[in-house]
This record gives sequence, C-alpha cells and structure tokens, in this order.
Amino acid sequence: MSDLLHTCPVCGFPGLDEPHTDITGEPTYAICPSCGTQFGADDLAVTHAELRKAWLESGGSWWSEVRPAPADWSAEQQVASAFGQEEG
Repeated sequence: MSDLLHTCPVCGFPGLDEPHTDITGEPTYAICPSCGTQFGADDLAVTHAELRKAWLESGGSWWSEVRPAPADWSAEQQVASAFGQEEG
C-alpha cells in the first residue's frame, strides 16, 4: 500500500488505497469503501456519473462493513466537495 491516497471517480471518496486504473489504463478491480464500486466490473457498462447518481438515489450509504466511515461523513458533502456541486 502506498502513502498516496486516490479519489474515487464515482463518489469522490478521497481515501482509496489504489487508483481505479493502473498506469496502463487497465482497471485495478479495487473496491471503494464509500460507494462500493468495483472498478473494472461495476463501471464496464455505465459511466461513473451514472453510478454516482444511482448511489445517491439509493440513499448514498457507506458501503464497507470493515472500514468505518470517517467521522461526520456525509455522501452529499463528499460528492459536492469532489465534483464542485451537490448531486442527487
């Protein structure tokens, strides 16, 4: 694991341990603990924006049962901070 953290292109979570694609552009199959997107699987047939919209419309809940959400975490605030606007 690198000390460099990456941002989820779906939900804007800034704490991914690895990027959604590697240096060749291939998916890493990493799973975002915030929205639960598995890169290279969930994003094959739909865009990251479509996944974001579906996640927010389903309630924008924290996905991981192992990695706890940050203190005072909010899906809406996370998306707004990452993408410059509130979506959903």
